[in-house]
Amino acid sequence: MIGKKEFARTRLELEARRDLAFAGLVVVAFCVFLFLSISYQLVFTIYAVLSIFIFSSYLVIWSEGAGDEKHLPAPKRYPSVSIVIPSYNSKATIFRCIDACKKMEYPSPFEIIVVEDGSTDGSYELLKKEKGIRLLKNPRNMGKSCALNCGIAAAKGEVIGCVDSDTYPEKDTLLKAMKHFYEKENVGAVVVFICVNEPKTILQRIQEIEYWVSFGFFFRVIAHIDGIYVTPGPTAFYRKSVLEKLGGFDEKNLSEDLEIALRMQKMGYRIAACHDARVWTEVPSDLYRLYRQRLRWYRGGIMNMLRYSDLFFNPKHGDFGFFVLPTMLGSGFFAALFTAWTLFFWGRNLLDWISPFFFNLSGGLAAGATGIAYGLLTFQSAWILGIFSMAIWTYFLVKSFEIADEKIRARHLLPLLLLLWVYPFFIGFVFLVSYLYELFGVKYTW
Repeated sequence: MIGKKEFARTRLELEARRDLAFAGLVVVAFCVFLFLSISYQLVFTIYAVLSIFIFSSYLVIWSEGAGDEKHLPAPKRYPSVSIVIPSYNSKATIFRCIDACKKMEYPSPFEIIVVEDGSTDGSYELLKKEKGIRLLKNPRNMGKSCALNCGIAAAKGEVIGCVDSDTYPEKDTLLKAMKHFYEKENVGAVVVFICVNEPKTILQRIQEIEYWVSFGFFFRVIAHIDGIYVTPGPTAFYRKSVLEKLGGFDEKNLSEDLEIALRMQKMGYRIAACHDARVWTEVPSDLYRLYRQRLRWYRGGIMNMLRYSDLFFNPKHGDFGFFVLPTMLGSGFFAALFTAWTLFFWGRNLLDWISPFFFNLSGGLAAGATGIAYGLLTFQSAWILGIFSMAIWTYFLVKSFEIADEKIRARHLLPLLLLLWVYPFFIGFVFLVSYLYELFGVKYTW
């Protein structure tokens, strides 16, 4: 767990063509926003068609083998492993994390390194008494990436397992994940199935399903085309030699797990996914903490997509450059635009609906009823496309539940409804704020 602080943004040193690309995004956003003011229905229709195309592409990849279970043989030799756990004010979770790591079954040597990163909650004093770990200490709070690099430098293992202090691996995680380093040539990292630990609030239950979809269904699909674009912070495994060649984690990056994955892809390393190895992680329980988490994720995503813009539509990187990255960047970009226009559209309609009341109450009621009827008729064709897109999305949800070995129960119904109809607006709003923050150079906070 990392404390909130401001830090200097990574210098992108954008080339002229990248500056042009960013300027192009601004121009496209302005044009689309202007176009929206003329025809909201048309853009809604285009957005629905685009969603159908992307979802259909995922369906095709799924049917081509992404949905098949992989049963890899045990390797001839299991590599030695060093588990590195950065810890900052994590007294509430770090000891459960350490206990879960100690219980992992593994035939070769593995060590647990805890990097204490300037905590003020008394956790360091308790960690000094913990047996079975190597405890390192930073002189002050220097950030997660710095703590990870410190642990990597001291690690003895051939493979580095980066585990967040609020994450709990299952006992067979190492046994299952290590097989995938031998799945293909040049595998530099292996990611696992991230699940939400013991969700209690409705917001956590929404995230529980979201994680099943993201790290279950979608990771299966993009892994099938060598398209993993992030090695999730809660738990990921790396060859130490690869991390050393790459120079470790970027210590001034908001999303170090995204940046290292993009750098690995750029350098030609593969990232494999072990879908049957699970770890359980804590997630925000209230909207404010979730907002701050996602703001950091999305701002880091925008920054890193710009930083690695040379990967886009690059034949050298195949489906990763031609499909995965444009889809990821485009979905966030258009979600921000769509949210911006929706807020504008609601505000304009509210003003249009209210203004007649200032002159004539009965006229205002008639105008309001006419506006509602017109809106329902106008959106009829667009909603048909939206329903078709939603049907494909529902299929993804069903498959995600299957991957998570869960049945849809009554307790899932409300989170599912909110995930489908309310949560996307929240995500779009955070994307909108992220783009505005990046545009105006607001300082990064963690």
